[in-house]
Amino acid sequence: MLRPVILTAAALLAACLAPLPAAGSTSLEQVPVTVDSSNQSGWWRPLDSFGGTDYFAYNAPAAAAGRHEVHIAARAADGTWRDGCLPDASGACVTYVDDVGHNQPSIVLDGEGVIHAFVSMHGDGWRYYRATRPGDVTSLAEASATLPDAGLGFTYPVTARGKDGSAYVLVRAHRDAAAVRDGRLYRFDTATHAWSRVAVVASGTNYSFYPDDLQVDAAGRVHVLWEWGPWPATTHRHLGSYAVFDPADGSWHDVTGAALTVPLAPGAGNTVVYQPYEDGETITSTSRAVQTAKLAVYGDRLAGIAYRYLTARSGSTFTGFDVRYASWDGAAWQRETVLARADHAVDNSATIGVTRAGAVTRIYFVAEAGGCGGVRSQVVRAERSGTGPWAFSPLGDVRQGLQRLRAQRSVNGTDLLYVTAPFTGGLWRATVPRDGQPGAGGPFSEIADRLLASGAGGLNVALNASVTVSSELRAGTEGGKAVDGLCSDDSRWISAEGDTTPSITVRLARAYPIGEIRVHSGYSKAPVPGTDVLRDFAVEAHTASGWQRVATITGNTAGTVRVPASVTASLTADQVRLSISDPSGNALDVARVYEIEVVTRG
Repeated sequence: MLRPVILTAAALLAACLAPLPAAGSTSLEQVPVTVDSSNQSGWWRPLDSFGGTDYFAYNAPAAAAGRHEVHIAARAADGTWRDGCLPDASGACVTYVDDVGHNQPSIVLDGEGVIHAFVSMHGDGWRYYRATRPGDVTSLAEASATLPDAGLGFTYPVTARGKDGSAYVLVRAHRDAAAVRDGRLYRFDTATHAWSRVAVVASGTNYSFYPDDLQVDAAGRVHVLWEWGPWPATTHRHLGSYAVFDPADGSWHDVTGAALTVPLAPGAGNTVVYQPYEDGETITSTSRAVQTAKLAVYGDRLAGIAYRYLTARSGSTFTGFDVRYASWDGAAWQRETVLARADHAVDNSATIGVTRAGAVTRIYFVAEAGGCGGVRSQVVRAERSGTGPWAFSPLGDVRQGLQRLRAQRSVNGTDLLYVTAPFTGGLWRATVPRDGQPGAGGPFSEIADRLLASGAGGLNVALNASVTVSSELRAGTEGGKAVDGLCSDDSRWISAEGDTTPSITVRLARAYPIGEIRVHSGYSKAPVPGTDVLRDFAVEAHTASGWQRVATITGNTAGTVRVPASVTASLTADQVRLSISDPSGNALDVARVYEIEVVTRG
């Protein structure tokens, strides 16, 4: 017989505060550095490749709280890494204030192998560093005075290398006295080693320009992608826009090749705006919006644009977005929904990437599930050949906390990815070959189920299992709510008033070796925290020998109770039951259970 363990409130608190096991990944190479928690934005360009070496820029922890250093790590062809920080005037590592939505690094190597870095600018003057030795991450020096338009503030630098070896940067420039934040493109000429402004790309009074991406095609033309918001700033943007600059003659063109005159105004026309307003949307809408976009350029032309589009306000600034793909068919923009948020119980975060090779298109994004154990995330690849259906594949493992990414197609035909999990300090380099069966993968529902079922330490086999309860408070508080993978006040099993000893039984699909049992209970708006959680209860498991008591919990005030693997080490069960003797410390004495998770061993 299994000996039950009695857990006191103090023991429960210690268990809840214990660190979660780290999720590993064999498909990603971890960069041997630690990133700062501010390394979070998904719309900058922190990676480049040149001469067989990959370069990864990142925010690193600084000694002072709320600040970060900026580093560049380089991986040589033989797999060795080298790291260097950007220096201040004294030669120490320069530090900047954390700003998760803005203060991120963008880099580019010019045709001579010189590293250019634009860092930590949010309405600030140029913060620009240039290497004094080609390819050397330890040789960068401050060089902001070499850039034009001194005196303006800049945000969102996005970079690219020209076919002739020049370097480009697209930024938003602040002219707030005129109620304008316009978009500007600059070029570094390797012949003169000087920067110049190419153009004010787009501008409008009471509008703000948001750079998204730069890509250079095989003919040397620079493809420019951006979106608009109301001046001075917003988290929800609109009018996704696209234009092409030809450095051969300094001309600008739309997607049809027709000439454009810059600066372009917001809503410059349907050959520029790939995502127009929809269903009453305006520049200030928060229920329909664009949020981050990337270009796929193949050969000498645009293949398509991947972006996030909000179709219904979810109550959060960054959630509720669909994944969309826009392409030009020769007569009009064709927009399709690759992944509809409404179809799944998981979300996707404010980061996206897209590549194209031959007929195969890949979109990279991060799926997120806000379960009771906190946010879990999974990097996902959506792939198709031609205009066929999209197939979805996970890249790496489910990780605790958010992830961000940047993707680009390498010269050898593989996709190179920068993946960061900033709250765990991790940064990974991923390479995804393009050989194999095009469109390999499956439906997104398989990834969604895996994400909802996964937690630190194993697979939750209780997800969507059959449930029996002693009572229910009302419609919408059924027992199935306790195994749906969600952790919100409107997704709980709540027992009926008068049921003084409520119980809930979870029937698993089969007998599983149990690694851990987690019980999440309570109410997020409890007047006194800890009073609405399960107070006294027993955790029981049904084994080949019948029902056995696994743990007895008394005096609980924690929202999450874990029966650890050390207790369940020899347990194989096909059912788990909570027998509750004291539902809560609240006057309305009912059981309130967000989720029961039964995590397998191995």
